[in-house]
Amino acid sequence: MHLPRLPLDALQPNWPEPAGAPRASDTATGLLHHGVPVAVMERERVVLANGPAVALGVQAGMRRGGVQALSAQVVQLEREPAAEAQVMAALALALLHFTPHVTVHPDPGAATVMIDAGASLRLFGGHLALCRAVYARVRRLGVFLQLGCGPTAFGAAWLAAQPLRRDRRGALVRPARRAVQPRRMARLLDRLPVGMLQGLADDGWLDGIGCRTVGEVRGLPRAGLRRRLGPDLLARLDQAYGEVPVRFTWFSAPATFSQRMELPGRTESVQGVMAGAQRLLLALAGWLAVRQAGVTYLVLRLEHERYRLGTETPATPVTISLAQPSRDPAHLSKLLQERLDQVRFTVPAVSLLLVVESVETCLPQSDALFPEPGGTPAELGRVLDTLMARLGRENVLQPQPLADHRPERANRWCPVDEMPARAPREPERAAAGMPERPLWLMAQPVALTVQRHRPCHGGPLTLLSRPERIESGWWDGALATRDYFIAERPDGLRCWVYRQRPGREESGEYRWFLHGLFA
Repeated sequence: MHLPRLPLDALQPNWPEPAGAPRASDTATGLLHHGVPVAVMERERVVLANGPAVALGVQAGMRRGGVQALSAQVVQLEREPAAEAQVMAALALALLHFTPHVTVHPDPGAATVMIDAGASLRLFGGHLALCRAVYARVRRLGVFLQLGCGPTAFGAAWLAAQPLRRDRRGALVRPARRAVQPRRMARLLDRLPVGMLQGLADDGWLDGIGCRTVGEVRGLPRAGLRRRLGPDLLARLDQAYGEVPVRFTWFSAPATFSQRMELPGRTESVQGVMAGAQRLLLALAGWLAVRQAGVTYLVLRLEHERYRLGTETPATPVTISLAQPSRDPAHLSKLLQERLDQVRFTVPAVSLLLVVESVETCLPQSDALFPEPGGTPAELGRVLDTLMARLGRENVLQPQPLADHRPERANRWCPVDEMPARAPREPERAAAGMPERPLWLMAQPVALTVQRHRPCHGGPLTLLSRPERIESGWWDGALATRDYFIAERPDGLRCWVYRQRPGREESGEYRWFLHGLFA
């Protein structure tokens, strides 16, 4: 749905990160980084070209023979629709971090991702800060993009898709691609070449009647244009200039997250796996943001190639368990790095599969006027997550209460990522008439000597409370018949002692034991 005067950012990848055959495209990202001229071909014609290729004269629509005649240094790569579809899906998921209004619009040259973030401009600090944040996030996906901003979706898409041009001295000029006010966007759109109308009109026919720019086409009589070129051209022009509203089908995130991607080649290093996993983690962060949730348990499976004998090596799972739900890609990347450092690559990995096993509601916390000196619960959770990633979840434990009256069996140790049972608070214990309990229990009860019918521990103990009788454990063969007291030593230290009552088969006096100390 079109909202007037609300900027929409349009993203158009200059080159999709390759995945799969043909293998010649596996080096595209490295070639672009080193300034090698690259042209993307489809049906023997140029679809996209990077800056070095444009500097040599390569243009969209040029045939393969023309590119070879210009320069033999231009690397020609075939377009891969399947790889582009994977990249566009990852882009849409990653951009859900900024707004739930994301749509993917197929264009004849290259697909375009458009987001409606006009209602959140103040949240991100204005349209310039938003553009920088979007650009930084998309670049972390390994995608080269052209970004445009405008009050209308198709206007921003045309500004983003305009190619580089040359000035009178032959130098490349970067065109203006951002406009917040409708008047400025109309002026920028009027200066676009008629090649931007590819797929909507015959640019050769428009060039034959003397139209060089979109503004000149828009100035022609509408009745004649409709009769010769059809209604699609006029409808798109009106949508781009904001004269008619547009209804979009917004991208819908899947109910469950399970994303797979092909690695550029056989990978046997942690750095290679992490470079590919960044795209999956950014897509996961967008998926979690739109669901207002955080992940607590996920699995990254390293898939290996099948050998000639037909045997297939099972995937290597890398699990990540979190003490608190999180959707921060930087934090998840750090935990994944810790876990991958413990993996031994005996077989090369050829693809990755990221599966989310468990999520919980995770709402953003508002900043406090006076921050707590001990840090926030989220910071403590990150420390626990790092410890679990390094030491293993079985080595980072927390106590969990159990329904048993015997003190030594009233709790157990469990991993910190498990949800513990809710223990009663001290006010609730007092309201329920529960007696006071010490903080420190002895590993084994310590037998005490008795002098003049009084237990001794560093001197005779003074009993401060009435007896608390516990008689439990008859069902598991560990019967406990005890009377607990709070006692005080001569130096003032309070102790928790109990008097063990002899059973029917036993004879003798009561025996005293020290079971805990109060802080």
